[in-house]
Amino acid sequence: MRLTAKHAARFPRPLLVLAMVVLLCPGISAVAAGAEAPPSVIRIGIATAGVSGSPFCALSYICTAHVQGTIEREFAPDGTKIEWHFYSGAGPAVNEALAGGQLDFAWQGDLPSIVGRSIGLKTRLLMVAGGRLDYYVAVPANSQVHSLADLRGKRLALFKGTNIQTVGTRILETAGLSESDVNVVNLDPATSLAALVSGQIDATLLSFWGFGLRDSGKIRFIFSTADHSPKLTPEAALLVKQDFLSRYPNVVNRVVAASLRAARWSSDEANRQAIYDAFAKTGYPRQFFVDAYADHSLKLINDPLFDAFSIQQYRDVAAIALRLHLMRRPVDIDGWIDPQPLHDALAAQGLSHFWQLYAADGTTPVGE
Repeated sequence: MRLTAKHAARFPRPLLVLAMVVLLCPGISAVAAGAEAPPSVIRIGIATAGVSGSPFCALSYICTAHVQGTIEREFAPDGTKIEWHFYSGAGPAVNEALAGGQLDFAWQGDLPSIVGRSIGLKTRLLMVAGGRLDYYVAVPANSQVHSLADLRGKRLALFKGTNIQTVGTRILETAGLSESDVNVVNLDPATSLAALVSGQIDATLLSFWGFGLRDSGKIRFIFSTADHSPKLTPEAALLVKQDFLSRYPNVVNRVVAASLRAARWSSDEANRQAIYDAFAKTGYPRQFFVDAYADHSLKLINDPLFDAFSIQQYRDVAAIALRLHLMRRPVDIDGWIDPQPLHDALAAQGLSHFWQLYAADGTTPVGE
């Protein structure tokens, strides 16, 4: 492009000077052209940790992005450091870190992020980053409990304040039960497994981390969400602090764009074995993830879209949280989501129609 007198007449003098510099110096940085300078560090919180607190996670493209350094590569030219913080205390611990100003982004489950929003944590949801994977109700192998109905009056371990609590509530409701019909014990996953095997509790809700005890015959599953609606499963998302978004909108766009590249890679069936390898860095056996993903489409479980299904999942969890008095005021899910960064990244990467949208039931495709 050549800056002519006709063009120049349309520019105020300061903008004219800037335009001339950009045209004469094609290598000028985005910062000099008006975009904000990236921070020296971007801090990402992960609402889980591997075995013994190891700094790895699983079951999301955010986890493969971490292993592969996808976001690091995006910001390497700027000299921006990416810090990953893993919390064995799960979502509630991430909320504390967000409240304390220790994080800029977080990968977090639906319930704790909703509770955080309700108590004044100013965040924005950017993209879905995990969902539709199966959960199980487990009992000791020699237990007389054979169905959900048999849990009435029994000791059921749930990790309160996390996705596990609301998944448990939904599962109990399929049998006409509520938390008041069982004796809920608040235990984290590792502790609940030990308590289950030692007979201190009667049942617990678990995911892949229980496969080893199942395979060794020490526990058995009496319920699987795989046999029911996907609405029983939890959702997770990548979110950002509102003040960080306001200060660094271009940085947020780039984090979303890099994460989307990880979502696309993780959706490719050709990468299934590499995904298992990445997740095995958590310290859990690789076979656990082979089993967890066995009957699932990678494209479906790595879908980053906030469609009618994922939005309704968040609405339903918000309603459960109010009913269980886990929060005092409702949360507007629609006003919480910022769709623009993902929309722009999808368009830029030619992925606007790559993933399928679903109706609120989670099974009916939209637009077909």
